[in-house]
Amino acid sequence: MNELILIVDDEVNTLKLLGMALEREGYRISAAQDARTALERVAAAVPDLAILDVMMPGVSGLDLCQQLRARRETANLPIILLSAKDQVADRVAGLKAGADEYLVKPIDPVELIVRVASLLERTRRLRAEGAGRAAKTISFIGAKGGSGTTSVVLNVGTWLASQQAEVVAVELRGQAGSFATLLGLKGARGLDELAEAELRRITAQEVARRVLRHASGLQVVCPAADRVGFERMGVDQAQAILAGLRELGDYVLVDLPSIPTAAVEAAIPASRSVVLLVEPVRDSVERASAMASFLQSIAQAGAVLLAVAVTRAPIAAPLSVSEIEERLAVPVAAAIPPAPDAFARAANLGRPVILTDPSSTAAQAFVQLAGLLR
Repeated sequence: MNELILIVDDEVNTLKLLGMALEREGYRISAAQDARTALERVAAAVPDLAILDVMMPGVSGLDLCQQLRARRETANLPIILLSAKDQVADRVAGLKAGADEYLVKPIDPVELIVRVASLLERTRRLRAEGAGRAAKTISFIGAKGGSGTTSVVLNVGTWLASQQAEVVAVELRGQAGSFATLLGLKGARGLDELAEAELRRITAQEVARRVLRHASGLQVVCPAADRVGFERMGVDQAQAILAGLRELGDYVLVDLPSIPTAAVEAAIPASRSVVLLVEPVRDSVERASAMASFLQSIAQAGAVLLAVAVTRAPIAAPLSVSEIEERLAVPVAAAIPPAPDAFARAANLGRPVILTDPSSTAAQAFVQLAGLLR
């Protein structure tokens, strides 16, 4: 153990309580009562994890969180926010600021210790799996079929690739898929031979041979053409494929089906962020609520679950973002408006909407989501 934990809170009693609880678990503590002192502590010794109070005089915990994310040495620092505010909007603000966890005061020291241990373990695992590159796995799943999952994956991936990152998107949907069609790519080898392969054959080199690079810089892996063979793929094979992909880039974006499959069982526990796509209508939100419970039950500790409202065609009386958040108890990170003509033009050109129509509201929503997931 012996990791260094930075605690920032203007209340001395809270600093003492949390510091003593964590010290008993073997952690070293660095404490500060304001943002300026906290940054001085970081300059002296970069911590392994930070716990920040949101409501501090002067620079708030949200602002401090953003400052830490903007610094190279703390860009990937695990951060827990503490706040007396417990509304969904407050949690959304915390996640948008870059926090990994948002805990509501009064804090149970036992829960905090568990959260700290989980975040530190996740960080160690990501570093080990990335073999020197802390590849971040982000899974995308629709509350039901036809939710626009693939379009969201390709647009988010294209923006991330534009930020000088190596991004690999993979379709693990058990059907013909549409990556190659939407991006105008030919010669897709797909995952046919690996769907039922022996684990020793599923290496990073074998997975890399199935990667296609789009002109935007986004790399994609198409699904197996043989749906029957793909449906026989086990969790072990799916995990091996994902492990191979993590050696190829900074981000792995996983396009998943809206039903439980081996791919879902493999991808969700390995994901740092999970994006649930939902249409702003009651039926879809009800399905999304059940899906959110399922995802939370299999996700790794500390994983961030976000919702995205996708309106594929005009709706007479769509649910508002606040209504969706209230029903799901999950933050809505972005709302994609209907833009059928823009998406059709993008498909014809073989390029995502953020490239063909960058000033559109839909493109701006994709950029907002990608920036939050970055």
